[in-house]
Amino acid sequence: MNWKHISPSHVVQPVFGNENDALSIELTDAASVGHWESSVPVEAGRTYRFTAVADVPAKSFNNVTMLVTWCPAENDSKMIQRDYIGFQDKNGLRCFDETFKAPEGSNFAILWCVHKWQKGKAVFRDIRMEEVAEIPPRRVRLATVNIYPKTERTFAANLAIMEDALKNVCEKEPNLDLIVTPECHTDRMVNLPIVERSEPIPGGMTFELCKRYAVQYHVNILANIHELTPEGHVHNTAFIVDRQGKLAGLYRKVHLTVSEQMMGVIAGEEFNVIDLDFGRLGIAVCWDNWFSESARALRLNGAELLAFPLAGDGKESHWSKTWSTRCIDNGIPMVVCVGDPKCPSAIVDRDGEWLSSTMEQGGYAFAEIDLNERKRSWWLSVGPADGDPYQLYLAERRQIAYPQK
Repeated sequence: MNWKHISPSHVVQPVFGNENDALSIELTDAASVGHWESSVPVEAGRTYRFTAVADVPAKSFNNVTMLVTWCPAENDSKMIQRDYIGFQDKNGLRCFDETFKAPEGSNFAILWCVHKWQKGKAVFRDIRMEEVAEIPPRRVRLATVNIYPKTERTFAANLAIMEDALKNVCEKEPNLDLIVTPECHTDRMVNLPIVERSEPIPGGMTFELCKRYAVQYHVNILANIHELTPEGHVHNTAFIVDRQGKLAGLYRKVHLTVSEQMMGVIAGEEFNVIDLDFGRLGIAVCWDNWFSESARALRLNGAELLAFPLAGDGKESHWSKTWSTRCIDNGIPMVVCVGDPKCPSAIVDRDGEWLSSTMEQGGYAFAEIDLNERKRSWWLSVGPADGDPYQLYLAERRQIAYPQK
């Protein structure tokens, strides 16, 4: 590749170096930015993988980045699409690695190696582009039931409602990947002290019910209960039973309502992500989703799909907007499951579009989503061109400016 270095004339000029195919950018002042640039021919519709490693200053966050701009001609100012090349920091190195399909109309990819807004030296090495096989779709079949207690408010009655709903969706929608059920359905409105209506995980009645259907229908099932730990603590906990009937992981509700606090429910401490056979799942439970940090933390921790079990949201002006907002803000789809006759269960895509919903007691919403799909939007930060919200909302975060409280 042939490289040239560029920096705006009015900023403190970086010190550029190019030795043995190692491209360096040293900033002597934080009020500076510079990049190396190279153009390479591509063919629209082909798939290309970009890789590189970089030495970066401490706490670089996204001050050291790489981008690829897809253009119709080598020296044409017109852009079709611009993408950040994703990276992970490993063993003191920033490792860039991302694969893209060249968009329609593109004939050249313009590569940038960027250092901005941070004193210190960044060195890019082993910069490669290679044609690879197209990334196949990763389709997941999702379902969310809609159930709530009836007049007989007992464990047995609630379990029967849940079983009927699981049987209904499993028989009508074959080859599901995930079923989501509501918040604490099995002990909802059961008139017993919180400890007496809590269950162990695994081994409780709700777990055993989910296990039976997970194995019979070869599906991952999410349920949410009041968990009783061996130490005697009570948590509001969502868990996943995998297709083999095993506990795949659990999440303990972080944000608790006042009533939960006063009943002695103990809050969770982390937004952990659960690895399933189709992808990485993040969970927020009811009150969690009123806090935008919940979905963002799960996305930052690697979630590709959000599950949101809740007891209900009585304010339509809230749920009709908030669920889509959480998806849009993080470029991530969400499966919502509600235990309230006045509020729908729904599946929402990463653009905030409601794909399916239901308010029918015992009914379900179903949708198929491609987790590898990149739903691009015109302009955003990278215009005039198409940009990828899934990348941009993380790649352009400014952690240094956020309150650390």
